[in-house]
Amino acid sequence: MKDAVLTVRLPRRTRARIEEAARREGRSLSRQTELLVETGLAAAGGRPLRSTTRALANVLQGGIVPDLSGFRAIRRELSRSLGTRSRRLP
Repeated sequence: MKDAVLTVRLPRRTRARIEEAARREGRSLSRQTELLVETGLAAAGGRPLRSTTRALANVLQGGIVPDLSGFRAIRRELSRSLGTRSRRLP
């Protein structure tokens, strides 16, 4: 039973991403957010996460593997971040 309310301020882009994931996975915004928080807490194992890389390693180590759409989203985000850096090979 849900018996507590939590109000959180997020950037619009983050809320839009959560809403899109909820639509795609057939969940309410509340349930999707709850799932993301629970997944993050499980990945942290009760400890604060130090970095995004550590968070991903902990999630995979714990046996929680992203579905194909999650994998594609992660790959797009990584590609986008790598695209901002230019490095010439010798």
